[in-house]
This record gives sequence, structure tokens and C-alpha cells, in this order.
Amino acid sequence: MDKQKLCEKLSGIPASPGLAVGRVCFWNDPEAIPRYRINPAKAGDESKRLDAALELSRQQISGLKQRVEKELGREEAAIFSAHNLLLNDSSFYSRIEKKLMNQNLNLEAVVEDVIEEMVQIFLKIPDRYLRERADDYRDVGRRLLENLMSHQRQCAMDEGEQIIIAARELMPSDTVHFPRRQVGAFITEQGGISSHAAILARSLRIPAVAGVPHILTKLQGGERVLVDGNQGIIIIDPQLELIEQAREDTRSRSTISLQVRAAQAARTREGVEIYLSANLTREVEAEEAKRLGALGVGLLRTEFLFMDRGEFLDEDEQYKAYRHVVETVSPYPVTIRTLDIGEDKHFDFENPVETESDLVMGWRSIRLSLANQKIFFPQLKAILRAAAHGPVRILLPMIIGIEEIRMVKQLMKEAARELKDQGITHELNIPVGAMIETPAAAISPRVILQEADFISVGTNDLVQYIMVADRNAERMQPYYRSAAPAILMILKQLAATAQTLDKDISICGEIAGDPLYLPLLLGLGYRKLSVAPVLLPDMAGIIGNLDISECETLAQKALQALTADEVEHLLQAHKQNIEKKYQKLEH
Repeated sequence: MDKQKLCEKLSGIPASPGLAVGRVCFWNDPEAIPRYRINPAKAGDESKRLDAALELSRQQISGLKQRVEKELGREEAAIFSAHNLLLNDSSFYSRIEKKLMNQNLNLEAVVEDVIEEMVQIFLKIPDRYLRERADDYRDVGRRLLENLMSHQRQCAMDEGEQIIIAARELMPSDTVHFPRRQVGAFITEQGGISSHAAILARSLRIPAVAGVPHILTKLQGGERVLVDGNQGIIIIDPQLELIEQAREDTRSRSTISLQVRAAQAARTREGVEIYLSANLTREVEAEEAKRLGALGVGLLRTEFLFMDRGEFLDEDEQYKAYRHVVETVSPYPVTIRTLDIGEDKHFDFENPVETESDLVMGWRSIRLSLANQKIFFPQLKAILRAAAHGPVRILLPMIIGIEEIRMVKQLMKEAARELKDQGITHELNIPVGAMIETPAAAISPRVILQEADFISVGTNDLVQYIMVADRNAERMQPYYRSAAPAILMILKQLAATAQTLDKDISICGEIAGDPLYLPLLLGLGYRKLSVAPVLLPDMAGIIGNLDISECETLAQKALQALTADEVEHLLQAHKQNIEKKYQKLEH
């Protein structure tokens, strides 16, 4: 081992939590795609090859779907249903056929070109989740090419030694391909936290770090690395102490009991209860949230239900999905957020391309819903119908004032009237809340709470808009700081106002599930947090080691800090002190 590489750290995006240590194994890409001219008379032969490769790909994906459905569940397997939809998409097929006839290129080159065209369409979409659906096209395209070229991906796996899969990017079919007992973690140069591969990694409880620059050249096959999926770092040739820490984390994750009840354990040392609820993107995740003890669903992102299926769901389809979540987590409440899509684009899920050429800031979420009531009205009806089966709250995204809340309440009354006329069971009297994620809402919570029954702080967008820093743009990351003094002052004001008005407040952004920020949030006055289900046990455990008075002291110091760096230093120091304190108690 090169001494200069000893304990060298590489940084990326934390895509799936946990620690793991093992030997690097590169997941090899297909060889260079051949590109050559063909005789126009041979185009028919290429079409036959295309049909054969498509059929083989369908069979492979169906096999993967059955395996994932058996091991992980129906919702995770839906990823591969989407892949089969792409393979059966007539427009996808016709694009390939047209290029074959017009460009006289070999089939492999044509498939590569068509896939790249579709990928570029999705990459232009501002919404991160939709943008990462480009991975689906890459995965399907790569499978087609591998079948056309008879390429088999390989990765040597030594018995008894955990491996760390390193690749330029991993597709969902890769993530479920590997023997779970041998794979310690995934690390990739590309991808992000909401890619399907990352979602599957979290379902499999396998740590993952994405977006690590140049790992294919900085790492060597067979060298030992530690992967920290909590912080998004890779340590080359880690010290023995870190290795044992990672192995203990692996053992802990592998023995998590089905009886884990995070919600029951979420109390501070003084016995102050912290309500942990779950952020869900799919209805089937409700089972895991319940198993891990979530006190309800703090955020059901309904747009993900649409995006995964690639189409707008009708009223009955939405009702069934919402009802499933409500009945699964009952008697705890389910907070259903209305569609949070858009920005400067309208989306036709059959052809997701721009319909407006000019950038339109803020054309998204509740504004888009109110302007497209053919989509919004059925959603409201579905939510009211689901509310007849258990406690439901409705959450409105991107609110700037009470006018929008009043408009939605009026639509809810009209939806209830229509359901009554149809003789359909429903419940109108449900709490209506507002997401606090715009500067307008952040500086006027007292006004918002004149109409809203509760507020939920969406820190992801709030930080983005307050700091004027696109959270998806790499060059803006130095400016996107959740620890900025301005953000802390706003969070404190929101909590204080809600407490004064005796209104419910929760926080559902990414920092709610970040152990570094947890003591700060408690010290600022937050007692309700909504996080990804997989984080619930760890969050409950951390809360059990915290003292509210110490958290409040930390928050006071943080509010006096002048820079984000100073705040982060305080948070890191507090975390280290807590860890040292409980290490001593254990010994």
C-alpha cells in the first residue's frame, strides 16, 4: 500500500446509510460499442436482431422482477415493471427502426444513440427525481446492448471476504444481481440519493456512496476500503479501529429485529418524547415504517406514485394507494402532500419534454395544481375518500400566503359535495397544513397559521431559496448551507411561533434525519421529525442519549455563531463529546 494513500478520504453523496469495510471490486462496463455502416439491404436483418434482443431482455427483466418481489416486496419490483414498459414502448421501438432505415448504421450504434437521446431529454428536467429517471433508460439500453454483444458483466468474489462494488454507475438490475451476503457496499462515480439503485440499496440495507469523482482511477482492485454511507465518504486502507467499527455496524444491520420499535424508544434522557414519523415515496413503504415503529407518516410524497408509474393516476388508483397507507399505519395519522411537480415545465408522462421554452421560476407545486384542476380535483377527492379509513392530514407544498390555502379548502368542499352526490363515503373535516419552504412563508408563519392547522418545514427547498443556491448544481454546493445563521434564525422563529399559537409543527427535510443536526433541532424547539423509514431505529437510539437542556445550550451557541462553518464546528464538537461520554459509560 502506498503510504500516501494510507487513510486517504474520498467524498461523495451519502446514498444509503451504514458502514462497511471490504475489498474493492470493479464492476466492469461493456467494451466499446461498435459503430459502422451497413448495407441498406441488411436493415431487415438488424430488425430481427432487435426483436430477439428485446425479447431476451424482457425475459431477463421479468426474472429480476420476480426475484425482487419475493425478496424485497412488490413496490421495489415495480422498478422492473417500468423497465419492461420501456422495452414495450412503441415510440422507443419506432425511433430505433427509423434510424436503422435512415442512417444505415449497425444496430448497436443506433440503440446507443436512441438511448442517449432519451437520457438527454430527462437530464434537462429540473426536478431531481425525474432527472434521475434517465437511469432507467440507461439500464434498459445497456441490457439491450449487452444482449446484442453477448457481454457478461463480472466481478470476482472471494469466499469469506466482503467486497465493495465500485463502478462508474450502478443500475437497479446491478444492485439486486449480487449475492447480498458478500457485498458490503456500493460506491459509484455517478448517480444520486433518489436514483433507483440508491433506493434499492436502502431497501437492502447496504451502505452506498454516489457521486465520488474519479474512483475508477483513485482506487485499485483488491485494496481495502471503508465506506461510510452516513457521511458519504470512502477511506482507503482504514485503521484497525475504523475497520472494527464498520464490522460492528454490519453485524448490527444484519441482526435488526422485526420487533424493533423506534417510536417507543424515541425519548430523551429526561423522558421527553420525540415523535418520529416516516417520509414515504411509495405506498408499500408503509409496512416498513410501521415495523420500525413510526408514529404515522409525516410526509407522503404523492408525486412519486405518479412518477414511478409514468402516468397520472386517476381518482380510484390514488384512493387505493392512500387507503393502503392509512390502514397500514392506523391509528397514527398520515400526512398526504399534494403533487409537488413542475417548476418551468409541464409534464406529459408519455412524452416528458418541455412545453415552455422560457424559464418560469416558481411554476410548480400548489400553483401548478390549482392551474390544472383536472389533475388536482381527483387527488383531493381521493384524499377525502381515504380519510374515511383513518386519520389523514393534507399538506400543501410551496405555500406563500393564506389565499392558496383558502382556495384549496373551497375545492375540498366542492370535492366533498360531489362525493356526497355520488354516494361515496368520505371525510371532509381533516387538518390542512402548509409546507414552509418559501421565503414568503418563512417570514410570515403567524399569517400562514391563521388558515393552516399545522406547518411542516421542508428544509431542502427552504435552504435553496433562502441561500439562493440550486441544491442540484455542483458549483452552488458551497452556498447551499443548512447551517447558515439565516437558516437557524428562521427555524427558531418558526418553532417559537407555532408554540405561541399552540399549532403543530414538524420538520421533514433531509436535516431531520441527519444525526449531526438532531441535537440542534431539539434545542431549537422541534419535537416532531419525519425521516426515511430506514433511519428510524438509529434516530431513536441517538435521541435516547441526548439531554434537552444540553441541546438547548447548543442551539443558543449556534444562534450566536456568525458563519455556517462556526455552526458546523459546534455541531461536530457536540457529537464527539456525546460519543466520548457514552463510550466511557460502556467501559
